[in-house]
Amino acid sequence: MRAHALGLLALLWTVPAAQNAIPPGPTSPVSIQRIADGVELQRLHDPALLTPAGPVAVQALKLDPRKVSIEIAVANDRLPARETVPAIAARRKAVAAVNGGFFALANGAPAGLLKVRGRLIGGTTRARGAVAILERGGQTRLLFDRVIADRGRGTYAPSLGSAAAEWQRAKDAVAGAGLLMLDGRTFDEWAEERITAGFDTTRHPRTMIGEDGTSIWLVTVDGRQPWLSLGMSFAELQGLARRLGLRSALNLDGGGSTTMVVRGVIVNNPSDPAGPRPVSDAIVVRGR
Repeated sequence: MRAHALGLLALLWTVPAAQNAIPPGPTSPVSIQRIADGVELQRLHDPALLTPAGPVAVQALKLDPRKVSIEIAVANDRLPARETVPAIAARRKAVAAVNGGFFALANGAPAGLLKVRGRLIGGTTRARGAVAILERGGQTRLLFDRVIADRGRGTYAPSLGSAAAEWQRAKDAVAGAGLLMLDGRTFDEWAEERITAGFDTTRHPRTMIGEDGTSIWLVTVDGRQPWLSLGMSFAELQGLARRLGLRSALNLDGGGSTTMVVRGVIVNNPSDPAGPRPVSDAIVVRGR
């Protein structure tokens, strides 16, 4: 009786957040679904991804950069504004999408580096982890670093070895908070990024972008729903990145913003009781 009551309570709690969601995958550690040419959705439910072990739900899009492209799309095609990831994806006719950078909840103004269609619309004086999206030889390539961006001057100052000219050349770029891995190197401190104390060690819903040398990965981790998924700390997110074989990875905005949409359907379980949170921007996947 008690187990039935708890199950009913969990169902009632998650209905608003998952009105259009594909049901969670099987209880096996990994399930794989082909979405489109060059797009594969993996679901992981392995408690051992957490330390100590516990409930976890991961959705990971594996993308072939020769067959699909990714770009940044902003809310309502203007900023500041806020719009849900499903709405952004629908307007851009995207195969899939996840939420992107941090923003002001009041109006959707970007809270860090944000470059869209060649225009720098969000800057930062902190060398925050960021990713730039480049097109070379008919395929998408990601560039990771910690970057200061001066919006007034339109200049970039990366701190970990990439060239400022590449950030200038990139059509799109977005900052996160927490560069997790770079070319196989795993980070264990984020003083340069001036991240809020405890943000890295506390479990939250997370959104991550990464690459393994061949494929691009967009990943969401559900959290704040103990019957389903506890979320992840940075150390646990890095463990997930290694599990997926990533060489570089960046933590994007998370918490109630964490949302993944595939073919117009929410495939994760956003943690806000009201459903997917309106955000300022999203990373969208489109076929070539």
